[in-house]
Amino acid sequence: MNCSAVTHHNSTSFRQPLARNRVRFRLFSASGDLSACQMCYWKRSTPHSKQMAEMHVRYENSERSEWQVEVKFPEEAHYIKYYFVLTNRAGKTLYFNDLGFTEDPPAAGHFELLQVNESDIKALPEWSRGCIHYQIFPERFAAGINPVSIRSCAPWETPPTRDNFVGGNLDGIRKKIPYLKDLGVECLYLTPIFLADYNHKYATVDYFQIDPDFGTEEDLIRLVKDAHHANIRVLLDGVFNHVGVNFVPFRDLIENGDKSRYRKWFYPKRFPVTISADSYECVGDYAYMPRLRVVDPEARDYVLSVLLHWMDTAGIDGWRFDVADELDASAVRYWRDKAKTKYPDALFLAEAWGDAGSMLEKNDQFDTAMNYLFRDITIDYFAKNAIDEIELDRRVQLLLMKYSDETTQVMYNCLGSHDTARFLTEARGDKAKLRMAFAFQLMFPGSPAIYYGDELGMAGENDPGCRGAMAWENGDMDLHEFLKKLISLRKKSKAIRSGSYHTVLKDSQRYIFAFERRCGNERVLAVFNPGDSHQSLDFAGWAEKVDISPQSVEIIIDIGGKP
Repeated sequence: MNCSAVTHHNSTSFRQPLARNRVRFRLFSASGDLSACQMCYWKRSTPHSKQMAEMHVRYENSERSEWQVEVKFPEEAHYIKYYFVLTNRAGKTLYFNDLGFTEDPPAAGHFELLQVNESDIKALPEWSRGCIHYQIFPERFAAGINPVSIRSCAPWETPPTRDNFVGGNLDGIRKKIPYLKDLGVECLYLTPIFLADYNHKYATVDYFQIDPDFGTEEDLIRLVKDAHHANIRVLLDGVFNHVGVNFVPFRDLIENGDKSRYRKWFYPKRFPVTISADSYECVGDYAYMPRLRVVDPEARDYVLSVLLHWMDTAGIDGWRFDVADELDASAVRYWRDKAKTKYPDALFLAEAWGDAGSMLEKNDQFDTAMNYLFRDITIDYFAKNAIDEIELDRRVQLLLMKYSDETTQVMYNCLGSHDTARFLTEARGDKAKLRMAFAFQLMFPGSPAIYYGDELGMAGENDPGCRGAMAWENGDMDLHEFLKKLISLRKKSKAIRSGSYHTVLKDSQRYIFAFERRCGNERVLAVFNPGDSHQSLDFAGWAEKVDISPQSVEIIIDIGGKP
């Protein structure tokens, strides 16, 4: 038995409360090492009432297996002691608890769950589970009436630069709500819309004013109202890790130095403060974006007032937090507690480029995160052919092991964003690869996130190329219809939206990858053939033979034995 690979800790990532009387326990072992895993548990006050729970493998890759079991207790779970009984492939049994391994049932050193409290139970907005997100860069999506802008804009089809403007605004987005509803979108995420420097608006000047480039507060209110009427939620981008150099409190710091009443709002390194990365802490070492010190009580409450103002005034449904993994966790907990008390259904979405577990593990920071790890997988397999089916499965399983099933269902699974090259550019213009990636994204556990224009076949290198004006006049409508059908299929299927995941084939010789989703008596089989040869495939438990063309995907739905 590979004892060094066996892992279980006294933390919520290894024992997740689903209710006060129901807890999911999990344990990791080396892949294929164990033939059985059981959990022996009892209440501290009744040591002679031990019970055994059989664990099963939830996910497994070439490196490790994740075992889990859900235990329902007759009362609220408290003072629960437990250890694990592990049996390897050779039939050897060992016992594992907080002190390590023994050959006989241990008498002491057990794991213990002291109490499940209400706050331990992860409360996610129900509407966010598996929903279809759509990200918009407002300056480049659609132009409508703007009563306040006096900016001179370039023609719509002008190639994007970091400095030019083409006139996209909030009224333009509002007028495209029928298009978004028809596509099947359920939640809009808008990059920053508040008064700010530069066309990306990530250098905020005033969080309480809509940037005139985009319109007015009334335009936002109308947009949210019309979106809600179409059953579409709206998230705004909260850029609270940093501000722009023209933010009034920062200008005060420059003007008054160490005498500024806002000194504790920032991280000055020396005085006098000048616009330089050597003068203060700034995000990405960009001098024009000084970091906001949100741990300061006054700054922290200022951000809270921004969050609540736009939820109160415009009725938005939540926030995407820029550079979330650099924000002070204590401030995030404070904002979440205050905002969720008033708006429990609000969604807190974190920007994260790696493992977001530390921000999502407990029910005290964010609900979900941008799943760039998912993007990395789809780019490497479908766009670049950089990994084979075996490695694809290893990375998929590793990704799924990072989060609980509940968190996985709300993960923001993107193929690209305003900060990445577009998928079609990564795929060198091959739309067959984009179709397969769309299918993989829509069939995979989580919440698919469409970056505006991808559905019309837009291409573009990373910033500024990925921020081109929406291709309303020359978009690929066949690709649009393909994605629309996938979204419709997903909405109709409980198995796709919230079912379990299981890889059924990872064939690197024939270039075939297939997985199954299940929920109740419904199951869905998704088969991908990125290779150049036609394949005819039989799958165990599926009566129907799958004939699949090169560079394509086949999806089969079976409801109670009726394909």
